[in-house]
Amino acid sequence: MTGGNGAVGDPMMIVGGVIEIVGSILLILGLFVRPAAFILSGQMAYAYFFMHVAGKGNLFFPIANGGELALLYSLVFFYFVFAGAGAFSLDNRKR
Repeated sequence: MTGGNGAVGDPMMIVGGVIEIVGSILLILGLFVRPAAFILSGQMAYAYFFMHVAGKGNLFFPIANGGELALLYSLVFFYFVFAGAGAFSLDNRKR
């Protein structure tokens, strides 16, 4: 992001980083999987549409605008919203 030239100054990048770190820890542990996946899916959809498509165009060809991973993660996290946590998650141990 900064090429090793100091800290990130954009507040949106800082908020996005915190969402990614906290959300990924929650997904790994299996806690609050559905809400965490919903927020992460929305973040990746925002990244795709407002960073990749708006910057380079090509809405229907993610490989052309460099947003293939953002689109993939958005869809995978959206799947987790409906699939929920697995059998070995901490959500299932609370019951």
